[in-house]
Amino acid sequence: MKKMHGMKRLFVLLTALLLAVSPVLSLAEAAQETDADQGERINYVGKASSALKVRVEPDKNARGVDSVPKNSTVYVLELVGEDWAKIKTSNTTGYVLAKYISNMQDVSHLSAEELDEPEELPDGSDPFVAEVTEFKEGYKALVLTSDYIYETPTTNAPKVAHVLAAKEVIVSTVSGDWCLMRYKNTEGYMLCSSLYMWDRLDPYAGEIPGLTVMPKIVVTNRTAEVYSMEDNSILKDYPMPPGSCLTVYEKDALGRYRTPYHRTMGYINEDAVAYEMDVVPWEDAQPGDLIAAMTTFYAVGVTTLNYQGRNWNIYLATSMINGTVLQPGQAYDMNATIGPYRKSTGYHEAPIMSQDALTGYGGGTCQVNTTFYMTNIMLPILINHRRPHADVGIYYVPRGFDAAVGGGDINLQLTNTLPYAIRYQFFISDGVLTCCIFRA
Repeated sequence: MKKMHGMKRLFVLLTALLLAVSPVLSLAEAAQETDADQGERINYVGKASSALKVRVEPDKNARGVDSVPKNSTVYVLELVGEDWAKIKTSNTTGYVLAKYISNMQDVSHLSAEELDEPEELPDGSDPFVAEVTEFKEGYKALVLTSDYIYETPTTNAPKVAHVLAAKEVIVSTVSGDWCLMRYKNTEGYMLCSSLYMWDRLDPYAGEIPGLTVMPKIVVTNRTAEVYSMEDNSILKDYPMPPGSCLTVYEKDALGRYRTPYHRTMGYINEDAVAYEMDVVPWEDAQPGDLIAAMTTFYAVGVTTLNYQGRNWNIYLATSMINGTVLQPGQAYDMNATIGPYRKSTGYHEAPIMSQDALTGYGGGTCQVNTTFYMTNIMLPILINHRRPHADVGIYYVPRGFDAAVGGGDINLQLTNTLPYAIRYQFFISDGVLTCCIFRA
């Protein structure tokens, strides 16, 4: 009986830890709902040693359907092979990498009631009440369109407040389509789709909603086109030359490597690929491993001097970033690295986004900075300061993921909050701009 009593206490602690991070089902509720809905039950309980992406299939390239915050409880339905675990969240079931579940305990012999039975402490108090109700600041974001804060994560729940568009909110945790958030002094739940322009306040809070973490880069072996996934038309105005480096998803059954192109999805054919390199999860990376990468595309073949100037500025700015190594805890300032943006520092006149002028020296550096920014936020790196161009964003990345430079507070500043040094490297060819981060 003492052994069983101790195990039940362990599960109470794990459940309290989960509730402190994310308001999801209790262990008994999860077990009962799983039994009823899918004929399966929870067989193991563990702790997420890292933020976990829940996928529809046990494959690193499968579509993500939910996420589990770091340090939260993981309810495991079954272990799949040596690498994967099928888990239950408050929203769905899916697969996560088993190696990121620590302290896994076998609970298959316990009933749902036993799993969730609370234990009275000697003094009758519950030391976890404060943890359960604690709001942890994980992200900040802006409201995209006016929306409501709900008492619970469902649109059928009572509405506790209305928030206007463009207001900043603080997000604690994200689970599926919903986030636990705070606006002024009101806490509740809002749909993630109602928010944009996310940045982490805690670099280890988890993935940023709407951000696609690219799994690999490829290098072309010949002149290649980017085709539309919708109708196979050519997306890129000018073909990529041999040796172009770009981020892609895994090859599909038709031999296509999908790649985000501006705000749509394109692909290149497998016969145009000479070499590929996988992005290694930062926790597993060894010195020299690629840990993040991002590609954006820009116009070439335009003969005007202004656009030639923009292309020159892209090459110049990336040359000043290449090879930069940041030690753990070291800060980075983009304006200090590639500025000031003047004729005297080598920049050419080019189109810019400004209310006061159509052109200026340094046009094109914002695309370099945006590509750099998006690569960094694929990792637990803290963004200290970012200035977007405008609410509508910029055409070559999804809305809310752009970062401008230009002097003063139009700047990007970050700190390497990884436990090891990192190195930046741009790979650039006509119309293709790829930023890579390696473990140094």
